[in-house]
Amino acid sequence: MKIGLCVLGCGNFAKTFAESIQPLLINIDLYFASRNVHKARQYNQEFNGVGAFGSYREAVDNPSIKATYICTPHHVHLEHSILSAKSGKHILVEKPISNTVQSAKDIIAAAEQHNVKLMVAENYRFMPCVQLCKQLIDQGAIGKVRTIQIQQESPYKAADWRKDPHKNGGGVFIDAGIHKIHFLRYILGEPYSIYAAAPNFGGDNQGIEDGMIFTAKWGSGEVGLIYHSWTYSNIHSNHWVSVSGTQGRIYFELIKQTLHLEKGGTSQIIKISDPPNGILAMTQEFINSITQNRHPEMTGEEGLKDLILVHKAYESAKTATSISL
Repeated sequence: MKIGLCVLGCGNFAKTFAESIQPLLINIDLYFASRNVHKARQYNQEFNGVGAFGSYREAVDNPSIKATYICTPHHVHLEHSILSAKSGKHILVEKPISNTVQSAKDIIAAAEQHNVKLMVAENYRFMPCVQLCKQLIDQGAIGKVRTIQIQQESPYKAADWRKDPHKNGGGVFIDAGIHKIHFLRYILGEPYSIYAAAPNFGGDNQGIEDGMIFTAKWGSGEVGLIYHSWTYSNIHSNHWVSVSGTQGRIYFELIKQTLHLEKGGTSQIIKISDPPNGILAMTQEFINSITQNRHPEMTGEEGLKDLILVHKAYESAKTATSISL
């Protein structure tokens, strides 16, 4: 029996999501909902959907829909999560789980109250390069982890609600830096101390940070470093991860299908065949959590921990102090 999944919000990333999960349509009936019914119908036709709605209420009231993917602006995640939960729909909510810590807690509470599954759409966790990296680390391929460095510098100009720090919850760091926060936590667990600093503005995104440098320390001596920035120079996007251990190093560029393992003076290039962005595997995990009646791997609580660290980074950057956790 197919599961009815409705995409709430027909923005640009909803296209990426719908395109990425096409192989799952053998098990999913895909619907689209937008305040603009013409856009919902357009997405429905383009991505092999089975129905379109001109309001989110109309969508969640439909008995054929069992789950929603919330791909709306951060500040309305709470509203749309509660709407879904009260209608008995399981929830896959785009990261960040919400713009504030309190609203994130309210989303988790609503899902628990109405006994629906809640998963945060943190696709980086499910990227095949990230999965392979963790597997190699867990197997001791590079010895004990010493440092993790993550860098992304991409041409981007914030628009609409993303330029509003209250609606977005901040700037570049909550919008996409949260992916890197989750990677650090996924590999090393919870840090005990963090420090963050925002560089000078590189463009016209006044009011929100367009770059952030974040460092974290763990109890066993590991150190993590993130540099994430929107850039206005005419350069190619630069997005890489380097994990150094006592016996070797792992290096990969996200959205590419190779991983470099350096050890003992040799370098091995491992090719990856699975789709690189992790969305297909992420959505499959969400569906499995429903059909198997279990908690999803990326729970609301995991998303909340990521969000708390992002807000701690903002606090650190504002006060120019390190923060013990």
